[in-house]
Amino acid sequence: MSTSTGAAPAFAQNVLAFRTPQGGVSIPAGQSKQLGIVDVSQYERIRVVADERVGSGTGVSVRLTITEGNELVAQLDVLHLTPHAQVTNVYEVPGTKLTIFADAAPGAGNDALDVLVYGFKEA
Repeated sequence: MSTSTGAAPAFAQNVLAFRTPQGGVSIPAGQSKQLGIVDVSQYERIRVVADERVGSGTGVSVRLTITEGNELVAQLDVLHLTPHAQVTNVYEVPGTKLTIFADAAPGAGNDALDVLVYGFKEA
């Protein structure tokens, strides 16, 4: 026989808050690109997953920048990738918005990458 000693357990929810287009984003070596702006205000934590695809020409740095209004306030983190590498990090919600940039290292060819941001909140 089991007994209940409290309310039903709370369930957590993960939401895909942002992703680059399917197939990835291509950036010429030596150039930068803004990938998007993510509203993170409704989440307790976010998980950022970034990967550089096989066959990319150089490395890529993914800059996660805290944004308030239209102002880029401060860098939350910089994720450094090499071809066929992946990084996954979890952050306490840093503010209301996050702007994501990708900077391809100098060299030849193009770099292709994927970036996904998952938001976590208690239900």
